[in-house]
Amino acid sequence: MATHPGLLNRANVHRARPTLQGSANDTTVLYDLTTVGLIFGVLVLLGAIMLHIKPVNKKTWGTIIVVFSIPSVVTDGTFIIGFILGIIGGKLALSWKHKMQATKPATTTT
Repeated sequence: MATHPGLLNRANVHRARPTLQGSANDTTVLYDLTTVGLIFGVLVLLGAIMLHIKPVNKKTWGTIIVVFSIPSVVTDGTFIIGFILGIIGGKLALSWKHKMQATKPATTTT
């Protein structure tokens, strides 16, 4: 019985599963990468929350956001928008200049 090569059958179902180079279709590698990606995502979110709460440490939180956004391309390759927004947000945090509020000039009384 001949089948159409584009149809999914038992002979080519294994091609539809996600695999990594050299992993021999080991799903534990994919689960590990997903777990690491989720941890990095939580750390980026924590950095963003702390940047909002304590803007005095903006360099630290901006660095954390950038550092943990970069590996998201490797671990969660489908969430490119998160990578781009993380890099932009971290860069903005690092280049943020706090506006000085105008104060009244000191008056001297004699």
